[in-house]
Amino acid sequence: MSGDNGATMTVLEHLAELRCRLMAAGAAFLAASVAAFAAAEPIRRFMLRPAGELTLVYFSPPEAFTAQLKLALLAGAVLASPVILYELFAFIYPALTPFEKRTCLRALAGMALLFCGGAAFAYLLVFPLVLRFLLDYAGSGVSPKLALGDYISFFFTFHLFLGILFQLPLAAWTLGRLGLARAGVLRRGRKYALLLVLILAAVLTPPDPFTQLLLALPLLLLYELCILMAAAGWRSRCREIASP
Repeated sequence: MSGDNGATMTVLEHLAELRCRLMAAGAAFLAASVAAFAAAEPIRRFMLRPAGELTLVYFSPPEAFTAQLKLALLAGAVLASPVILYELFAFIYPALTPFEKRTCLRALAGMALLFCGGAAFAYLLVFPLVLRFLLDYAGSGVSPKLALGDYISFFFTFHLFLGILFQLPLAAWTLGRLGLARAGVLRRGRKYALLLVLILAAVLTPPDPFTQLLLALPLLLLYELCILMAAAGWRSRCREIASP
């Protein structure tokens, strides 16, 4: 990370540091993508494990190569994300106050654990159930065959979504501790959150009330947890500021 003299750097020096950090992040992404491209076959087997006997197909000669390239880029972004986040945080770290530095370091420590926990929860439990439900929804007499590229996109999007969802309470705590989010504001926004969740459940699920409720209820509980975490972050902020 940059030293504490970062506040005295000129604009050109800041731009030079930003360029170096972007180059480091880009190099990490490129290296991870090349490694993922070389290991595409075991990664694809790992992704297909929750799908059981599902058959993946491709419909044009270059589609298999482009699907493997998509897999390599997405897996490379996941593998290089710790380096990318470090370079981003290291660039802004000198400009933060000591209180903000302590808060962000605690948040970063929990981000990786929560994201991995959300992705593991999706892979082991939620993704197989959702995939099986969607494939069985067509009824008997229909044999599911998915395009390789579509399955790769769906797999990464689903796990990224769950990983981000698991971090929302931590984000609420961090914003509350920094004074950027108040539990009272979130409580007053309950009706808008309810409307947004119902719209999201209607868009992402088949026109089945039970399935929509199955998605909407955890999201509403997550919103309530965010309110509690924002209040806890605000109380933590008040205690630390009041302590000598």
